[in-house]
Amino acid sequence: MKAESGAVLAAAGLVLVAFALSGGMILGRATSDLLFYVCAAAQAALAAFGARLAARHSAGVFAILVLGAAVLRLAFVLQTPTLSGDVYRYIWDGRVIGAGFDPYLHVPADPALIALRDSEQYGLIDKRDYAVTIYPPAAEAIFALVTRFSSRVVAMKLAMVLFEAAAVLALFALMRRLGRPPGGLVAYLLHPAPIWEIAGNGHVDAAMLAFLYGAFAIGGASRPFLAAIPMTLGALTKPTGALGLPALWRPIQVALPLFVLAMASCLYLPFAAAGTGLIGFLPRYLEEQGLASGEGVFWLALLGKVGLLRPAMAPAFAALTGLALLALALWTRRRGATDLGSGLRGTALLLVAFLLAITPTFPWYFLAALPMTPLLGFWSPYALATGGFLLYGFQADAPPFFGRWALLMGLAVAGAIRDVTQGARRGET
Repeated sequence: MKAESGAVLAAAGLVLVAFALSGGMILGRATSDLLFYVCAAAQAALAAFGARLAARHSAGVFAILVLGAAVLRLAFVLQTPTLSGDVYRYIWDGRVIGAGFDPYLHVPADPALIALRDSEQYGLIDKRDYAVTIYPPAAEAIFALVTRFSSRVVAMKLAMVLFEAAAVLALFALMRRLGRPPGGLVAYLLHPAPIWEIAGNGHVDAAMLAFLYGAFAIGGASRPFLAAIPMTLGALTKPTGALGLPALWRPIQVALPLFVLAMASCLYLPFAAAGTGLIGFLPRYLEEQGLASGEGVFWLALLGKVGLLRPAMAPAFAALTGLALLALALWTRRRGATDLGSGLRGTALLLVAFLLAITPTFPWYFLAALPMTPLLGFWSPYALATGGFLLYGFQADAPPFFGRWALLMGLAVAGAIRDVTQGARRGET
């Protein structure tokens, strides 16, 4: 009894420290990037410690930590986004659809949409003078639905937190089915990445998480067509979610891919008038982010640092990466296993391989893989999500970007080697 009381007090203290570290990150965002990075790393370590504490003690300890994580999210929902302005585009797209216009055809600055502008948010929309939307149709449907109720930033952020809550419920169910202690979810719940990127910035990745992990929770490969519905919605909310689709497929099965393609076509149908414009801002985005030139991919940028990067390398790297991911997806499904563990491990492998290959410079891309740490014990997703904060730089004390980027990739590669080694010892895919 005394030990349990001590654990409860420790959990309460841990929540208070998490709040203090979040406050340190807020202060660091305004004054010192080094403080921002240190507090982010400390909170990630605290979340891992909290997961061990919750896994070893009573449900009361877990409840305290979950409640603390929920209150922390509410506090961030009420704050103005400080790391990203994407939420303003979400709201704009929703209002555009609600007014009967097509966001794939009209840039925000289009005179035809002048009646939709407001004094608070319109000026905060990024690339409003030349970029149509980049978001897939399921994401656009979410934006339109939320803005039917409210066009306030807090409403969109709250919607994303509710999607995240659905994802957490799915993760809880998956943890139980895998025989892992649900307390391990604290590693996700108190980690600063989802708190800042979902509750703080309102990223639509939260909806993708709900669809992706919800698909596994309702059956995964054992109920492939049913699971393909939320999985496809996830892929058309954030394309990263498509990496979960191979887990539903069985070798030589044709009907399931056709089902997914038919569903995707139906979701795009309301925007068919845009024609080739359905790819939205994607081509220009690839150029702006340095993906077309290779400078936005760490491995190619590394070659550029030593003078070895050539124009043909970027398209060659993209083609080889695509082929490698396809081969990896087929390899993970070579046995056609329908058990939950195989599906999750295959998806985790694809997610981590994809993120390590394209090395995105937007930290919220790493959220898709983060739940694989509590689900499977993988540490490369944790390294990516934690090190992702190094990609932000606002103050003069921030070290050079490439050095921070290299540190992130070094941590992630070390985590991936550890995961592969541990998996090989257990004989896992």
